[in-house]
Amino acid sequence: MKISDWTIDDSRARGCKRWGVYPSSTIDLTVAEMDFPVADPILNAVQDAVGRQAFGYPIPDADSTLPAVASRWLGAQGVSVPPQQVRLISDIIKGLTNAIRYFTAPGTPVAVITPTYSRFLDAVTAAERLIYQVPMTRTTDRYELDLDALENAFKNGSGSLILCNPVNPTGHVFTRSELTAISHLAERYRVRVFADEVHAPIRYGREFIPYSSVGSRAAEHSITFTSASKAWNIPGLRCAFIAFTNEADNRTWERIPRAAKGGISPLGMVATEAALTSGGPWLTEAIEVLRGNRDAMVDALGESGLGHIMIPPDATYLAWLDLREFELADAAEYLRDVAAVATTPGGEHGAAESGFVRVNFATPRDVLLEAVDRMTSALRATRPRGTILSEYEVASH
Repeated sequence: MKISDWTIDDSRARGCKRWGVYPSSTIDLTVAEMDFPVADPILNAVQDAVGRQAFGYPIPDADSTLPAVASRWLGAQGVSVPPQQVRLISDIIKGLTNAIRYFTAPGTPVAVITPTYSRFLDAVTAAERLIYQVPMTRTTDRYELDLDALENAFKNGSGSLILCNPVNPTGHVFTRSELTAISHLAERYRVRVFADEVHAPIRYGREFIPYSSVGSRAAEHSITFTSASKAWNIPGLRCAFIAFTNEADNRTWERIPRAAKGGISPLGMVATEAALTSGGPWLTEAIEVLRGNRDAMVDALGESGLGHIMIPPDATYLAWLDLREFELADAAEYLRDVAAVATTPGGEHGAAESGFVRVNFATPRDVLLEAVDRMTSALRATRPRGTILSEYEVASH
């Protein structure tokens, strides 16, 4: 099936969390998965596995073909790692929780660059560590890393850093200079870097540089986490992988109790291998649809006079809307109640993110534009009649 043929009714029929929580009158733009059909090679591979009743325990990493496939795929992205140092796990959050517990000194806080995926904050809590949030700064056209704030986190005892790149929810792709600066600080303060790169395949012309590739020292002090779940829309199949670019870390992983590492789905392993080997054409099509959706959203916001609330993301299918000027007690709740559009509250992504909302634009174009129209109408209604626009707002018209 072509991506453009997929409908919201098709998504509802999946019976999953997306489109399964709110009333049918509400447009749900929360859950980070796509309203797209699964790529045919993945669907065919999973259907074949179901026909073979592949419902048993997963084959061990060392006996699976997936680590070698993942090693080649990672190598093409710039992550140099041998197959035996690619380890499978059910999901990235479990991997991060284990990394914090077993690869950092007991009791050390974890630095997290915010805004970030809310489950990363949960992972730190699950590992029974304190979170040291490092908010990014916003200019008129991009989000920037605050290196001074990051160094303060390291000075104050943070033993590790969760680096989400590309950033969920802003879509920022860290530059080589940013990554190099992070690496130098990590070396100076002996900090481990846990790099989540799951959104890396979904980019709009922006170069992606894996953290471990910026130098040998970065490769030694970092661990890379990724999966096919976001790029190929298969999060429920429970399969991710960890790239240990330091051989000693791979040996440490061997010693972690098996109960902490289980839960991988054999169907997820089949789907992931199909995605990495045969899913390229589908991903190319998906990115073009997403690019069109992103640009249509930018245009619609601009036409409404609210273009300045969104910095177009360079990656991901997520938009990060700055609604602080409207001084709403809870922007997401307001949009849900007044516009019947469900968004993710900014506060879930960091303590400094109140007043923002996250929007998933991986949905049919007409649904997205209807959601934008509803949101902009509701937001403009918060302004008293006769309100004088600021120079910043006038410039955006």
